[in-house]
Amino acid sequence: MVFVLLAGVAVLPGGANAEETKSGDRAPARHAKASGKTKASAKTTKGKSAKLAKADKPGKGKRWNTKVNGKTRMDNMPRGWSWPPSRDMLALEKSCETKLDAASVTWKPAPQEGHIPDAITVEDTHLGGVNYANYWHGKGPYKMDCQLALALENVGTDLYALGVREVRFGSIYRWSQVRVNGQTHNILSRHALGLAMDVVSFVDENGREAIVGRDYKKGDELLHAIEKAINESGKFRLVLTPQNDPKSHKDHFHLEANPDYSAPPSSRPQS
Repeated sequence: MVFVLLAGVAVLPGGANAEETKSGDRAPARHAKASGKTKASAKTTKGKSAKLAKADKPGKGKRWNTKVNGKTRMDNMPRGWSWPPSRDMLALEKSCETKLDAASVTWKPAPQEGHIPDAITVEDTHLGGVNYANYWHGKGPYKMDCQLALALENVGTDLYALGVREVRFGSIYRWSQVRVNGQTHNILSRHALGLAMDVVSFVDENGREAIVGRDYKKGDELLHAIEKAINESGKFRLVLTPQNDPKSHKDHFHLEANPDYSAPPSSRPQS
C-alpha cells in the first residue's frame, strides 16, 4: 500500500466533539484545481449527502472561516492551526517526518490537496505493526497528513497488544463537512486536513473480523477495547462511534489525529 464551532463546539451526547461527515462514502468528493485556485463541491442527494460550500482558494472558504487575532482560521481546526500553514506549523510537520524516519516508516511526499499541511503517502502497509487496507478497494496509495501517520504508528503498538493485525478503513482524505447526530454542518471536517480516518472493521490475530456496524452494539470486547485504547493514547480526539453518535457513526469509528500546532519545536525550550 503506497499508503462544530456552532457558537462554540458542537457536543455529542457524553461530551464528544463533532467532527465527521456521512459514513459509507466510498470515494472522496472531487477536488479540482485550476490556475492555482481550488474549487470543491459535491452534489446533494437528499438523505445521502450534503452540498459543500465552494472554496475559491485554500483558506478562503468564507462561509466557514473566522478571524482569530486578525488571522484566518477555520472552525473545528486543531490548536494553533492556520491556513496557509504558518512557519511554526511547518516546523512541527518537519519534526513529524523525522519521527516517522526514526520509526522506520517508509513514506513519500505527496502533492498538496485540500488543507493538508504536510501531505504524504505511506509506502509500507504497516504502521506500529498493524496492517492498513481500504475496506472496498484494498491497496492505495492513500494520502494523509504526516500527523495522522505518526499517530497511527504510535497507537499501533497498543492495538497490536490487543490482538489487532489489520485495520480496514473507508476513507482518509476527502473534501467534506462535519456531520454529527444526523446533520451536516457548514464547517470543514478534519478529513479535508488529512487528519481523519473512518474505520469499518478490525481483524484480530485469529483472522476474525470485528465489523463496527454489526458487532459494536453486541458488546464486542475487541471493538470496545480498541475504542478505550485509542481514547487513552492521547494522540486522537475522542473516537466517534455507534455509542456516542448512533445517527452518523452507526457503522464505523471516526478517528482524528490531534496535533497541537500552538507549541511547535521552534518555540519549545531546548533541553
